[in-house]
Amino acid sequence: MKKNYYINFLNLLKAFEPTADEALLDHTCKLMLEEIAIGVSNDKLLTVSDIMAFKHLGSPATLHRKLDILLNTKLVESTFKGTNRRTKYINLTATGQAYFERLSSAIQLVHANQQ
Repeated sequence: MKKNYYINFLNLLKAFEPTADEALLDHTCKLMLEEIAIGVSNDKLLTVSDIMAFKHLGSPATLHRKLDILLNTKLVESTFKGTNRRTKYINLTATGQAYFERLSSAIQLVHANQQ
């Protein structure tokens, strides 16, 4: 198979030593974290209800457990907007942003090594 960026990226990811928090993340947690990060990057914070609607990732009970893991690992935080205390919005923490910065650096490294 011809080498490509994505396969090289996956190999590089395996070489990264995950932080203790990242080691707790299973595939579903990572997918949920990616959805949250996409929302943050588009300036549209997801609500807990939005996340519970990700039926393609699991049942609401599973999603709630995975969200708790992300909150406990301090990759995300729940916040309120204004005086509305009924709707919780999920945002990346500095730790969560650093996680994606590391992934971005890995992609850049693969790209630089391919040229």
